[in-house]
Amino acid sequence: MPHQRVRRGRLPAHVPTGDFATALEDFQESSGLTWAEIARRLHTRVVNLWRWRQGVQPNIHHLLALQNLADGMGLGHLLPMVRARRDLEQGEAANRFA
Repeated sequence: MPHQRVRRGRLPAHVPTGDFATALEDFQESSGLTWAEIARRLHTRVVNLWRWRQGVQPNIHHLLALQNLADGMGLGHLLPMVRARRDLEQGEAANRFA
């Protein structure tokens, strides 16, 4: 069986990847946390944070964890597109059960 390449998702067109990457870097600088500490708190690897800064979309669980971490530190305003995406996806999930 041939090896299949896994394609990583990208952020939707209405959320420019540069904005997310910039917001993630701003959060890291403002929080005073190292990339390793952020990765540990999000239960992921540092390489994934690097990928996200390059345009690969984190899954919804990591997005929620990132927003919760930022909110807990009083830095949620630095990640507005994460909050918008979370609200959008939660709304879509609610609509499926309505």
